[in-house]
Amino acid sequence: MCFKRIKEIINPLKPAGTIDIHMASSILLDKLEEIGDDKAEIYLPDTNFKIYRKDDVAKFLSLDKVDEIIYVAEEQDCDDSAAEMFGKGLSLIWTYYHAFNWFIDTDNILWFVEPQNDKISQELSCSDVRFYLGR
Repeated sequence: MCFKRIKEIINPLKPAGTIDIHMASSILLDKLEEIGDDKAEIYLPDTNFKIYRKDDVAKFLSLDKVDEIIYVAEEQDCDDSAAEMFGKGLSLIWTYYHAFNWFIDTDNILWFVEPQNDKISQELSCSDVRFYLGR
């Protein structure tokens, strides 16, 4: 039992499956259309895009410690926190003012994650998306 718990802490976020890259692109393009942003770029590296259960992401965030890192402008700020989460499996979104993360769930719903406080939301915290980078 102890080994299983350690394994969950080391790698708690596992994909629940995949969707076709075209479906993932469509979901992202729909969000861009909704917010009236036609300048953003979408980078999805694989033909099959990983999707997650929202509950699994919430559990992952509760175990992860990125939100506990002390904010230091230019040293440990939003882009650093988002990069940490990107390395752990969540996709990255960058606007002109902020960097954070995102994922698509098993119901094809796009979710945004603020890595500095673990908040999961369907609403963008800011506009002017520069790019989406998938995992």
